[in-house]
Amino acid sequence: MKKSLLLSLLCAALLCLVAAPIVSAADAPKDDYVIKAPAGMKTKEKDGKPGALQKTVPFAHSKHAAAKCQECHHTMDKDGGKIKKCTDAGCHDSLEAKGKDNAKEVKLVENAFHNQCIDCHKKLKTENKPTGPSACGKCHTK
Repeated sequence: MKKSLLLSLLCAALLCLVAAPIVSAADAPKDDYVIKAPAGMKTKEKDGKPGALQKTVPFAHSKHAAAKCQECHHTMDKDGGKIKKCTDAGCHDSLEAKGKDNAKEVKLVENAFHNQCIDCHKKLKTENKPTGPSACGKCHTK
């Protein structure tokens, strides 16, 4: 009896070890994701004129696999639940800059992305770790 119970537990553990990566791989984001400006987004003014809407940003999730999902997707449950879009969640729903110091306006969706991405890349650079780009034209390539 003990032998069959032990064998059953061993088989169950082995099944979990094999199934876990398969289940998590099914939920893994695609590497061909493209970050686009939300519809209706206004651009920052430069010298009194509207700024140019930047090109899209290709984003490879696999290059960011070492980070926890919640580091960028702060509306995601700790157990990996559904992610709300920044503009839908009410945290970064401003599409138009409204103050003089626009860079600190956290409700502005553009700043949410810029601050999150650029700050992380700069931090990694100061730690002499591999990092992605932190200059406009290096991210906005398409």
